[in-house]
Amino acid sequence: MPKWYGGSTLNPDETEKPENQWIAQINRVRRWYDRVLALKSKSENEPLTAYDFDTLIAFFQNCYHLRDWLESARPELKNDIKILFENNFEMQGCRDICHGFKHKDLKRPSLDADFNLYREYDHFAAEADPRKNPEIYNVVFANGDDIRKYNVFDFADKCVEIWIDFLQNRLVAHH
Repeated sequence: MPKWYGGSTLNPDETEKPENQWIAQINRVRRWYDRVLALKSKSENEPLTAYDFDTLIAFFQNCYHLRDWLESARPELKNDIKILFENNFEMQGCRDICHGFKHKDLKRPSLDADFNLYREYDHFAAEADPRKNPEIYNVVFANGDDIRKYNVFDFADKCVEIWIDFLQNRLVAHH
């Protein structure tokens, strides 16, 4: 294996301290989240396309995989991250979206192997303002009798909020 100047893309140990390498992934999550916010704005006036749904899926994949980057860069947080996912329905749902679209069949879902990411037609919105898009975009999970339906954009907001809160509390606490 050649030694790359500055390290490799995934392990830039010569240019970035290993314990800070997770920052590249949170920045990636933020960029995907910016795209999600743009889709939220777009969805108010026009229907989302298959390309737009791909963007939503890519956001959840990157959001979930922040976990891997943090556990690699900051192994002392591994148990805290495990507890974060155990205690947050939304983070478990994020994992299921990520793995569901990667593998198709979820053998060990966090919540629901058959979660649903779908659009719903709002007849009242269509009648109230025909210039607006009457489609609402949702994600729903069932964990036994615990069935939760979210607007997909609110769900993305919640996942980002949980990560930001975790990072602010844990990384400050470990310094």
